[in-house]
Amino acid sequence: MRVVSVSKNGVGALLKNGERALKDIEKTGGVKLAVGDDSVTVEGEPEKEWVVEKVLEALSYGFHPKKALRLFSDDFFLETIDLGAALRGKGVERYKARIIGTRGRAKRTIEELSGASLAVGADSVAVLGRFDEIHAAKEAVLRLLEGATHSTVYGFMERLARNKKRSEMR
Repeated sequence: MRVVSVSKNGVGALLKNGERALKDIEKTGGVKLAVGDDSVTVEGEPEKEWVVEKVLEALSYGFHPKKALRLFSDDFFLETIDLGAALRGKGVERYKARIIGTRGRAKRTIEELSGASLAVGADSVAVLGRFDEIHAAKEAVLRLLEGATHSTVYGFMERLARNKKRSEMR
């Protein structure tokens, strides 16, 4: 049994639409969940509990339940970038704005070019996707945090995508 700390948004996502996400997680993960105010108790086999913990973590970061459920596949992973540590106390809000972009355009472009999904939180950026997708998205975010222009980052990601296609064709 595990007790997993879950944000209010994550709890809300579990209980929304007649607890649909909660039921989907229980069914797909083969576990039983008990929801508290800011935590979820997970009961099942240890391996399954660990995966469900990752799904709950993704919900806490703000991912849609359908995207979070991808973590049940062996191909998908969740990684985070701690903005406080990456920026060493510099203005986190300004850097978050660089990642999100005007009307979410930068975030959307990174997601489209990498194939990964991003969730920008108060002090972190969560990345959900396949290994190579996460690598590309994290590299793009880190380059933006280092001050690279958006066009330079997009060009880098387009080169990665071209190289990936070439290697798959061989």
